[in-house]
Amino acid sequence: MSYENIKSIILTILVVTSVLLTWNLWTYQPNFERIEKEANTVQEVTIAEKKEVNQIVRPDTLLFHLGEKQTFGTVSPDEINKVITEISDWNFADFEDITEEAGILPSFVHNEGKAVLAFPDSVPIDLYKSVIKIGDKNLADFQFDHIVIDTRQTGKKEGIVDFVSLDNRQVYRSHVPVSFIQNFKSQYFNLSEYNPEYRAYLAYKPSDKRTIYLPAQDTKMPRYQYLEKKLDSEQYKNALFSDPSVVQKSFQQSEDEYNDTLSLLRVNSDKNTLRYIKPAAGDNPVFPSGDLLKRSIDYINGHSGWTDNYQFAEIDEVNHKIVFRMYESSGYPIFSDDPKISEIRQIWGQNEIYEYVRSNFQLGLSTEPPTDVSLSSGKRVMEYLLGLDGLDPELLEDVRLGYQMMLVKEAQTTFIRMEPSWFYRYEGTWKSISLDETGGMNNGLE
Repeated sequence: MSYENIKSIILTILVVTSVLLTWNLWTYQPNFERIEKEANTVQEVTIAEKKEVNQIVRPDTLLFHLGEKQTFGTVSPDEINKVITEISDWNFADFEDITEEAGILPSFVHNEGKAVLAFPDSVPIDLYKSVIKIGDKNLADFQFDHIVIDTRQTGKKEGIVDFVSLDNRQVYRSHVPVSFIQNFKSQYFNLSEYNPEYRAYLAYKPSDKRTIYLPAQDTKMPRYQYLEKKLDSEQYKNALFSDPSVVQKSFQQSEDEYNDTLSLLRVNSDKNTLRYIKPAAGDNPVFPSGDLLKRSIDYINGHSGWTDNYQFAEIDEVNHKIVFRMYESSGYPIFSDDPKISEIRQIWGQNEIYEYVRSNFQLGLSTEPPTDVSLSSGKRVMEYLLGLDGLDPELLEDVRLGYQMMLVKEAQTTFIRMEPSWFYRYEGTWKSISLDETGGMNNGLE
């Protein structure tokens, strides 16, 4: 065999080998063992439920000023929801700052012909864009605590809706198609005095800064009692710590204590509270203050922590604090001697939560039929308050009906009692008026 033949054979073998290797590479499928996702994936902690912004940030009072000294109002969630649903499609546009021309704001807000949606505290407009339609691309960054619909503009080309902040003394005016205002006036405003869910309200003006509206007549409210349903501390440990596997648990007197050297969770069975704190978060947030409320809602949604009917109640931007308060199903706020059992409180540090405080229980089954309690008219309550020694009317911020939450322990069972009462906010603090402080009658205020 010649040298040339040998080279040809070797070259042919190399070519065939190369083709086979290439084919194997193209068609090779490795036989990996199946990896179970469940074994290596951290499962999301779901304590109760998530909620949308419109379920948490909402008005708690609706007032219709039909005429001079003729105001009808309601706290009914159903009636307020109807109005929010109605205005959510209005397409608010052409916002302008009209603070200078508004004059004295309480009078501006509560003029004849205006419908007023009152929120418990200041709401960032950027957050509320997820609830209502806003067609203004260059919208200024502002806050509001009242939405005021002017029903007197129905004969003009455009309707007017004002977003008012009594706290910041500021008014932003928006414009909507007048047909929406016309429909709103005929369906809601004009019919409010015939709607059994609405009641006559009277006005009290403690100062030029605010006007307080109260039911003009006596009010009947049911008294409730529930079983306490304890929340699972282990679920909160898994939800709040970044790596639950390294968290150590100890018992200190009446407290279960969890810590991972950076954070601490204490669940107190005597005080019925849960407190999580992360000192490393610091106390100087680097995010805009307008994000404070959104971050707070997102944080609780992150572990589906809305165990009861909580709603946005207070914002303190200076101290980076947000409060969500429990509300009874008829729309009345719930208070307690220790606010931590009827509220969720958050304080924010740099980009993360610094402190998170709430109760360690939720409302369980009702244990007895509700019984009605008769509470005094707004006029009688104001007479009582103004007669208190040392009370400065100008420091009186709000007066309203609500529920006093009390925990009663009998043997091995804890009951949650909801007692109807009047409450007033004075110098930033809510205080109750006990049922017999004004000479009670029929187990209620007279």
